Amino acid sequence: MVQTYQGYFQEDGQFISGNTLIKLPTLRRTIVNVLDEEPDVEQEQKKEINQQRVMQILNIINQAREVENELTDEDWDELANIRDTTNAGLSRTAS
Repeated sequence: MVQTYQGYFQEDGQFISGNTLIKLPTLRRTIVNVLDEEPDVEQEQKKEINQQRVMQILNIINQAREVENELTDEDWDELANIRDTTNAGLSRTAS
């Protein structure tokens, strides 16, 4: 069986794929290709920031779902009619 890994060796010899430490199998024949390419730290930081944003959005959605069951019929009617009141000035045409 052949397993393929893509990542970077850190200075301490640990192998990192993405942000995950990969434990390579021991006592196995190994072929290593080393490319002249450094890790894109900025790209990894962007991924981490995006992941944090996704978690924040999921938290907001989950909180909204919890509150949704507490809304009354009057609350739902108000939400349904809110667009008419907020877009009142936007429906005018320019002359």
